[in-house]
Amino acid sequence: MLKPAYDKVLVLALATPVLVLTVLLARTPSKGSGAPVSAQFWAERRSASRIEARLTHPEADRYRPRMSAGGCPVAPEPIPLRDLARLEEAGDLSGIASAYALQGEWNQAASFLERMPASPDRDSDLAAVYLARGAHEQALRLLDGVLKAQPKHAQAMWNRALVLQAMGLTMKAADTFEQVALMGEPGWSREAKANAREQRDATMERARRWKEAREATLALVDDPQAPLPLEAARKDPGIVRQAFYEVVRAAPSKERVLALLPLAQELDRGHGGSTLADYVKRVSGRNFTRRGALSREYASLVRGKLNKPDKLLERVLASGEDDLFLGTAQHTRATRRMFSQVVERAKRQNDPWFNLYIEREEAIRETAEGQWWKAEQRIFNALQRCREGGLSARCVDLELRLGILYADLQRLTEGEQHARAAWAWARQLREWDMEFTALEALAAITRSRGDFASSRAYVEEWSARGHVNCVWPRENLAHTYYLDNRMDDARREVDANAACKNEPLSLLFAVNLAELSRTRPKPGDEALLRQALTWADHSNPMPSDAVYARYVEGRFLLDSDRARGLALLRQTITEAEALPRGDSLAREAWALSYSSLVTDAGRAGEYTQALELMAAQLGTPVPQRCALAAAVHGERTVLVARGTQGQVLGHYETDRQGPFIRADTSRLVPDRLREVLRGCERVDVLAWPPVFGRTDLLPPEVPWSFRLGRTAQPRTTPTARRLVVSSVDAPALLQLPRLPQWLPSQEPEAVPLQVLSGSDATPARVLADMRDATEIEIHAHGIMDPALSDASLVVLSPETSGRYALTADVVRQQKLTGAPMVFLAACSAGRAASTTTSHEPFSLPAAFIDAGARAVLASTVDIPDAAGRFFDGVRRRIREGAAPAVALRDERQRWLERDSRAGWTRHVILVESY
Repeated sequence: MLKPAYDKVLVLALATPVLVLTVLLARTPSKGSGAPVSAQFWAERRSASRIEARLTHPEADRYRPRMSAGGCPVAPEPIPLRDLARLEEAGDLSGIASAYALQGEWNQAASFLERMPASPDRDSDLAAVYLARGAHEQALRLLDGVLKAQPKHAQAMWNRALVLQAMGLTMKAADTFEQVALMGEPGWSREAKANAREQRDATMERARRWKEAREATLALVDDPQAPLPLEAARKDPGIVRQAFYEVVRAAPSKERVLALLPLAQELDRGHGGSTLADYVKRVSGRNFTRRGALSREYASLVRGKLNKPDKLLERVLASGEDDLFLGTAQHTRATRRMFSQVVERAKRQNDPWFNLYIEREEAIRETAEGQWWKAEQRIFNALQRCREGGLSARCVDLELRLGILYADLQRLTEGEQHARAAWAWARQLREWDMEFTALEALAAITRSRGDFASSRAYVEEWSARGHVNCVWPRENLAHTYYLDNRMDDARREVDANAACKNEPLSLLFAVNLAELSRTRPKPGDEALLRQALTWADHSNPMPSDAVYARYVEGRFLLDSDRARGLALLRQTITEAEALPRGDSLAREAWALSYSSLVTDAGRAGEYTQALELMAAQLGTPVPQRCALAAAVHGERTVLVARGTQGQVLGHYETDRQGPFIRADTSRLVPDRLREVLRGCERVDVLAWPPVFGRTDLLPPEVPWSFRLGRTAQPRTTPTARRLVVSSVDAPALLQLPRLPQWLPSQEPEAVPLQVLSGSDATPARVLADMRDATEIEIHAHGIMDPALSDASLVVLSPETSGRYALTADVVRQQKLTGAPMVFLAACSAGRAASTTTSHEPFSLPAAFIDAGARAVLASTVDIPDAAGRFFDGVRRRIREGAAPAVALRDERQRWLERDSRAGWTRHVILVESY
């Protein structure tokens, strides 16, 4: 019989196991006096376990065959508290965590694992927790660290295979399971081998189906007696349709074309209409005395046997054979160069397949011209028509294009969502070649987000699928290693990239070589760079590609021919500024050229020049006193302080360990530079991503703010008006608590007040009413929602369309004529997007400055309900004449002195324009 005290505890155990355990442990005898847990305890945990992950605790890792649960899930029995207490007595936190993990109680397991010091075993088990939560990025990062330290860590290898499998990276999962199988562990090796076979077979079956359907169709190019792939057309219509156009174009006679009519009719049945049958009949009526020779050359082009494809392009353009011209233009990559002719002749086809292709190409053109919003809407509309028409393979292509568009715009989470959707769609449709394209997009997007473990995994999956391309995986791995500050690994991949036979070097190879030339130079690097840039110059007709190549050459030459390098970088800036600001590649070249000039000035000890360059990049006057400039490029850091008398002191370093995206910046500024700023009534901080947005650059007792751009001076003095947004009706689906009602001050308002609240506080209404306001104050929930924005957003009341988010990209498009002071009293509203490739400050405060605000205050962390009073205090001080940075510092100090829980005030960001 249990004692009464334990009876009460056991009653509570069903509801709150962690709390009960704490209570029980308080009643447990002193350490060392209890008996060890029984073998039966672990046997019961293992027998009830349904988890796939492996745990490192010896008792929890004994192999047990997993069986399908079947029927309804049954809640596990409560864990015996006496045994948990004994594990606690023995200091076996791993055992407690494992006991909970075996029952699938991952939150409780995590609470004990997080109390343990980091180690390979602890990290492997914690990765299992992340895997169960669907947090694949965190799990993969932990497991890669474990396997770097212990390459044969069995549990980490197994768990990594599970993570890769959950991410859809089935070939790498199979490879990893096979490594586990080779370790010969009883039970585990047999299951690992079976898992590897299952993953590999399912993946290669898709490849086989794609290849067979495609080759069966293309066989008709060479062999008129080849059977029509009617069954493949029924099962895999998208694959067959793409090859079908090639067969019709390559048919050298009327009879050969008409023989394809049954296949055209079968494809039409799948997609509806008679588009392909009409196409066959139209082509069969052409003059094959002339067309026949062109078709035979086109057949050679399809098979890769035509020596001078550009000559064929000229002839088919003049011949009036529109379909042959369209096919040849795609094969010779002349679509962009001959865009108007391609559009005109594609429209004549009256084929939705080609109409969607033209929409895609139009969107690419609009993006290059800086009209990304037109491209976005065009692709959305095309996707809708595509889904309605059942042209699924084209839909995958459009979904991918949308993902790439968002990635170019640094809206990375949106880009990743669409790329993942395209990849899932491609797998479902067995569009094997599009799976490769989706993997390429996902590798680039996750790398930009700083998720280097996932990016490498996508590249490794791409290679594991047997693609013959040698260059792409090498150049992408090299770039990922460089961004992760693993320079030796990056140089190894660059050298492997250069050794690829019969494959041209790319612009990305040149980027990698230029960056590594500082820390890992080798003889012959310049010749390799010239080779890569020469090829890129011929293969990239867009103006921004040439501008970016100029930046790369200038970056490389800085260390060997500084004068030439500086001239090229300045030329890049001038040329990029002449292109539309929406051209993301040109804008990136512009930003990186400035960054290179700043860090070069720091290396040369020209710190005043570095400060002036930073000001020019930010579009703001050069501060003559009390300023700090901070720039980071790769492994290098440049800091410049200008004191009260205009004196300048700089700092330059090149030994950063690890990527800056996860760096602690509280000690980024050395004490000797902070000393120069002593006595400043306030400090202007000039910074570009990735430094922009950090709130710990200077101590909280120092009044400072980020400076960004200039406020346009209105022609007339705006009428003062205060806009307050509060009491928002947040969408029910977000399950956000209702915020306290905002109440105006009892003191008379110095300026007219407008309040938007409840259902009126929609994004459209707020955007409209803030245009001529001189003060804007928003009291609402701020959230990080990757589905909507990479930077934080403010939750407003939903419109009839369902839109409820106030995001940085929308705010940036506004024109705030009142040059307002903006207070964002919302959780994390000041948080910037965390990317490795940011070439613009992307956050709500930066967006408001771009739109015309003179200053913005926002928190970069979650804030309490009382935060409204804090922002109101800052606002009052500013109205009384204090500079915004001083007002923020004084109000912060008041709150910190009064309440130890006010640490969040240290993370309020202030951004000002001149």
